[in-house]
Amino acid sequence: MLVDTEVKVADECWIALAQLHKTHPEKKSFSASEILDRLRQEKVHSEVRPGVPPHIYLHNVANLPPNSAKYRMFYRLEDGTYRLLRPGDDSHPDRRGKTHPNRADLPSRYHKLLDWYEREYCARSDRSVEENDPVLQMRGVGKEIWADEGGDAFVARERAAWPGNLESKNALAGLGPRVERVWKRILQHQGEEFRTKSKRPFTYSVEGDSGLWFYLEGRRVNKRLWRGDLEKAVARCPISKLTDISDCFDPSYLFGLLMDPRISNKEW
Repeated sequence: MLVDTEVKVADECWIALAQLHKTHPEKKSFSASEILDRLRQEKVHSEVRPGVPPHIYLHNVANLPPNSAKYRMFYRLEDGTYRLLRPGDDSHPDRRGKTHPNRADLPSRYHKLLDWYEREYCARSDRSVEENDPVLQMRGVGKEIWADEGGDAFVARERAAWPGNLESKNALAGLGPRVERVWKRILQHQGEEFRTKSKRPFTYSVEGDSGLWFYLEGRRVNKRLWRGDLEKAVARCPISKLTDISDCFDPSYLFGLLMDPRISNKEW
């Protein structure tokens, strides 16, 4: 029987999601936090390894562009939740990795779980009507825009960024190309470890074009960094202290991100 340190991070994440599917057959998909909680409960490894979060939201996901790892174990739905890959699912053309763990790489206690996946889960390869219907897939899309604030606050913040707003216009004038360069580098390095000014390690994942999520010790910080805050901070770079961007959401993570050489790339 394998010891826990021999189980690959990708396979450990697959085990957690497979157990969720098997335990809750009434649910078609699960959030990243649900997968992470199940992984902790499963205790395949004695502790949550740093590579777990990026494998859940990026490295294992078949229908996202690969960033180093090219596994095709998970499938991301429109609402940001995940399920195991099934035959017939589309995947990014640059991904050629495995779709499930190799039996020899799993402890024997998980061989039945792999049997369940191959014989039962994959047999349900015909997607539900909702998964195939592009209109139904849109249900709930965009709700995250005001998940962390009231509708009035959201509208006020968006109005402040309108081109007609003089302060916003002056602050961001001519910044477009620079922001796009920075954004490309942020996309390139998501899932990698960064450090706050106080040297605390963190990672992040990008959410479309609207912003990104930070992860500290494997747990997602419960508020998104909106792209508007990112652009505001980029306009002020180089920054030397947290108070330079204190009006942006989480300045400690944002400072560590923007002042890292991978992101600044000698532009400041």
